[in-house]
Amino acid sequence: WGKGKGKGNKGLRRFENEKRVWIGGVAEGTTWKELQEHMNQAGATKWVEVFANKGKGTGAVAYATAEEATNAIATLNGSILKGTPIELDAWQKQEPPAEAKA
Repeated sequence: WGKGKGKGNKGLRRFENEKRVWIGGVAEGTTWKELQEHMNQAGATKWVEVFANKGKGTGAVAYATAEEATNAIATLNGSILKGTPIELDAWQKQEPPAEAKA
């Protein structure tokens, strides 16, 4: 199976929200492998994804534990990846807009 993007196996959705970290400010052309190497400084990543299209410039990482995810946010927020500071935050589930609930 290998690691990385891959299709199927639900990817990021397999992990609870508290184990996921949202990443912003990802430099264009950054690969998931480069992001993984950077994020592994805070703990062993279990899933790494760099988003394209609508989510361009963002990514997400999942760790084995919520503690590792919290540690990653605390230690790597504002760190430099490929010459650009990245922003880390706790994963937030997207809520549908209120007006969509008709």
